[in-house]
Amino acid sequence: MLKVMLLMKRNPGLSLAEFIERYETVHVPLAERYASRLLRYERHYLHPSPRDLYGNEVGEPEYDVLTELWYEDMEAFTKAHGWMQRQPERIADIIEDEEALFDRSKSRLVFVEDRISDLGVHPLTDPEEG
Repeated sequence: MLKVMLLMKRNPGLSLAEFIERYETVHVPLAERYASRLLRYERHYLHPSPRDLYGNEVGEPEYDVLTELWYEDMEAFTKAHGWMQRQPERIADIIEDEEALFDRSKSRLVFVEDRISDLGVHPLTDPEEG
C-alpha cells in the first residue's frame, strides 16, 4: 500500500470555514470523478491553536489541510498522475478549482512511511507522580 500526503494552504482571502466548505462541496466531488486508481481519500483539516505545547504564541500554520491519497502501489500512483499530467485539458475543471481554492505555490506532495508504537495497555497515571 502506498500513502501519499498532500500538504496544502488555502488561498488568501478564504476563511478556514469557507475553505473547508468549498473543499468538501466542490473540490471533493471533482477529485472523486478522477479517482479511478485511488483506494482511499481522506482530508484532515488543521484547526490551529494560538500557542504551541510550551505556551508560546505561534502564527498561522503553513498548511490548512493534510490530504491522504492511498494507492495500491507506486505504479498505480504513477499511472494515475501520469494520465492527468499528459491530458490537462481533460481535468481543466479540477485545475480551475484548485487555483481558486489553494495557494498552489505552497502545496507539497510527500510519500509517507508509517511507524506505529505499540504502547500496550497501561493504567492512566499522572506523569508527575512517577
